[in-house]
Amino acid sequence: MKMVQRWVSILLSAAILSTLGACGSVDDKRQTQLATTQAPSGSVQELFGSSLFVGDSIIGGLTNDDLLPEANVMGGLGATVQTTLDNVEEIAGRKPSHVFLSMGQNDLREPSEEAKKTFVQKYTRLVDRLRELLPAARVYVLSITPVDAASPFGASMNPQIEEFNAALQKMAKEKGVDYIDLAPIFRQHKIQYDEDGSHFKNAFYPILLGYLKEQTDLDNQTRGPAVADTNEAYKATFRHSVFLGDSILGALSYLNKVDTANVIASSGATLSLALMNVEKLASRAPEHVFILLGSNDMRLSDKQEFVERFRQLIGSIRNKLPKANIHILSIPPVTEEALKQEPRYANIPDFNQALEQLADEVKVDYVDLSPLFGANNIRYADNGVHFKPDFYPMLLDYLKGLVK
Repeated sequence: MKMVQRWVSILLSAAILSTLGACGSVDDKRQTQLATTQAPSGSVQELFGSSLFVGDSIIGGLTNDDLLPEANVMGGLGATVQTTLDNVEEIAGRKPSHVFLSMGQNDLREPSEEAKKTFVQKYTRLVDRLRELLPAARVYVLSITPVDAASPFGASMNPQIEEFNAALQKMAKEKGVDYIDLAPIFRQHKIQYDEDGSHFKNAFYPILLGYLKEQTDLDNQTRGPAVADTNEAYKATFRHSVFLGDSILGALSYLNKVDTANVIASSGATLSLALMNVEKLASRAPEHVFILLGSNDMRLSDKQEFVERFRQLIGSIRNKLPKANIHILSIPPVTEEALKQEPRYANIPDFNQALEQLADEVKVDYVDLSPLFGANNIRYADNGVHFKPDFYPMLLDYLKGLVK
């Protein structure tokens, strides 16, 4: 059994709330970003302006309190080394002069030796691809952060994290890239964890950046131009929209295509979890709500149950947001390989037909994505369910006419 499965039920609620709890309105967020476009001299925004931090939701916390702009951070809930490999072209497209890689907790599995071998193999491929696509960039590999030793899973996870870190350090030395051990931070400071015992309070991140400044001597290194945000047009178009769904939509914020405040979507999300976040959705007062759910639900429930839960979700949203325009997106198709791994994906057409009927009954918009897939060569991620980064501009272009 995967080690993550032993503690995911403990983490899930807290992790989702941590990830989805962006503060303030979308317009407030955009105003803050615009205000920090010109980073003050000597600030961390200036120091790390040409850097890109890539990894899971732990490193994603660097955008908390607007510490760093979203253009400088690619950190997603549930992200693994494979996730990063799937999105390596997005990393290269931002043209950073320094790349900080930080991930690993989501790669922990049992048996440990087999998981460690796979982890190192994929990490090696990632470093090789970055060197190929960004030959002038300097790559830093950060050690996997420990979990709270007082947590129920600390005793089992931290020894494996130490094993993975030893292997990671060996790999970095063999590949000739910089390895930065974060362990001294935890010895020198009393680091406060979130309730899940894995993520950190916001106070951790200035400490982390200060430590990285010391370890890299970035002040005295040649730095290229600041990483640019090339998605302002999409952010402006969808500034009064919220995308509610699972990790397929979650990539919109991970890839910085729209602002984090405009996305409520996490790895493994289902209709039940979406219902839990209706209050969060309502607090953002969107004019448009785009819902994409089903890839996870169809593995857990039948079509009738799925439709009834979707009906309940729409009713709950309407109760809180009576003036919002609700758009139900069809469940995207998967690859043949993904279908072999999960035969229930064969039900996608039936579930979509049921969604279209439901949309007609309750008088909301149904958005059939099949023309998008028919007209374009859509590239899938390794698992055959998620997509490469170039899918998302196509998706947003397909949807933007609905918000005018």
